[in-house]
Amino acid sequence: MADNLRTFAAACQGGLVLNLDPLSQGSEGSGSAIRMINYEPALQGGYRRISGFSNSYGELTGLANSPVLGVHVAADINQGIFGCRRPTTGNNYFHWYNHYYTVAVTSGTGSNFTVGETITAVVSGSDNTVVPISATVISKTANAIVLNFGKLPSAVFSVGNVITGGTSTTVSTITSAPVVLGWQEVTTSGSPNTTTVTKIRFENFNWGAPKFVLVDGVNPAATWDGTTYTQLTTGNVPTKPSLAAAFNNHLFLAGDSTEPFNLYFSAPVAETDWTPASGAGVINVGFKIIQIKAFRDQLFVFGSNNIKRLVGTNIANFELQTVTSNLGCVAPDTVIEFNGDVLFLAPDGVRPITGTDRIGDIELATLSKPIQSIFETYTAQEDLATLTAVVVKKKSQFRMFFADQESLGILGAVRRSGAGGAGFEYSQLVGVDVKTASSGYLGDEEFVIHGDSEGLVYRQESGTDFNGSNIFSLMQTPFYYMDDPGLRKTFYDVDTYMRSEGEVTVVMAVEYDYSNPDTKVSSDYTLSTKGAASFYDTAKFDATDIYDGNPSPVESSSIVGSAKSISIRYVTNSKSPSHTIQAVTITYGLGDRR
Repeated sequence: MADNLRTFAAACQGGLVLNLDPLSQGSEGSGSAIRMINYEPALQGGYRRISGFSNSYGELTGLANSPVLGVHVAADINQGIFGCRRPTTGNNYFHWYNHYYTVAVTSGTGSNFTVGETITAVVSGSDNTVVPISATVISKTANAIVLNFGKLPSAVFSVGNVITGGTSTTVSTITSAPVVLGWQEVTTSGSPNTTTVTKIRFENFNWGAPKFVLVDGVNPAATWDGTTYTQLTTGNVPTKPSLAAAFNNHLFLAGDSTEPFNLYFSAPVAETDWTPASGAGVINVGFKIIQIKAFRDQLFVFGSNNIKRLVGTNIANFELQTVTSNLGCVAPDTVIEFNGDVLFLAPDGVRPITGTDRIGDIELATLSKPIQSIFETYTAQEDLATLTAVVVKKKSQFRMFFADQESLGILGAVRRSGAGGAGFEYSQLVGVDVKTASSGYLGDEEFVIHGDSEGLVYRQESGTDFNGSNIFSLMQTPFYYMDDPGLRKTFYDVDTYMRSEGEVTVVMAVEYDYSNPDTKVSSDYTLSTKGAASFYDTAKFDATDIYDGNPSPVESSSIVGSAKSISIRYVTNSKSPSHTIQAVTITYGLGDRR
């Protein structure tokens, strides 16, 4: 009987696929998934349970129980993290996050430290154990110093630590717990009113100094340079734009509800000058503008059923060209630059615009056909203006969140093959309440942040849980029929190739014959792994954490079942470290045809 045993193998790739018939997916798409929640394409191959998020930035100052209206990441301005929320009173809705800490020290000693010097510490006056933390002095007073421990430090000094200045050699004792300075309120000139604002958008630009513009569809646009908040109200400028883009040294504004067809632009390298004599102007694009996005040497203008692009460098040679007159964007905040393209959500799913030098070379094609049914289900009940997309560059990934769908979202990513090819893969996201999101690099570190409906601001790609709650994950393979859907098989073993980032327990279940209720279902199986995989010369033979020198462990499960097809399902609901399911093999024997 052993000579008749066979092995079926499937490498996990292809992502969530919902648009194939069961037979095609079970053979041609064997590495894909028919259900996938909170997994992502792994850089080492397979599907990785996503990382968590943490409330790293606390609650944004503002009206209690109100949502975050906008978040932004902008390097070289203040400390790079910004947020907007309706104020309790007054008009100051805009804030930046200060990650420095105020540290109270022995009375009178604070002024003896030197600004810019490095501070080290020992546990206490009676314990000279070195505290593995250092900080830089930012400012000082007689009884306190302000220290920089780095952005979002995992630990800071504690009460009783004895600190020493590296330059001044001043010695002092910390007298109370360090307190992060946190959200800093910006005085917003012009008395902006955020009572009816639902979303605030940002656009970075740099024409000699880094700045960004804020627009909300209710108030005049405003710029921020780290010091001064300036409303744009002088000249031929829209009074309440909701869209902004920087293109060829001009600031473009659009989305004013009183003139929805008009695209305004400033004078060159002068975001506060909107006079025609200086080179500012306005273009009627012929349709209601949904979003504008600069990409390389063109500015794309999206409508709900039209797309145009603006080329040129100034008012003398700006030219508006038609891309398409029968396709458009249905959700403004799904327009993102990703993987060398601009992506947007169209009525038939996620599409790219690939621009070259000739208008005829612009290519439009649907990328999300594998999960089109999800988009149709979600968008049928969604205010599309509330959709938010954010890019995770280090993972070649974007995440799209549906604000009205009880913390649901879509994850899309590019998986690159060894042969140089690439393809899009998708997964569902569950459990992340996102009203607004942003990402960007501060130094060499990527920050992906989002604000929720209760005014809290989080950092994604942080930790192993959803801000203290379990992460639910599910991945189910297609139903495999091993070349013959009508022939009964006897199944003996399932080997799961896994990579873990710590101690993880995964529940595996087996389903037969396309979940036929008349087919007996096996019990659940528990897969457990501890730490990284062992190599051949350091692990025991036939242990679960070794496979002939491959650093990916193999979890073997003996099963007993008879059916025409089989599907494997993996589930976790925990705060455990992430794991990756890389491949599945199934040992089986051929039976009869009945």
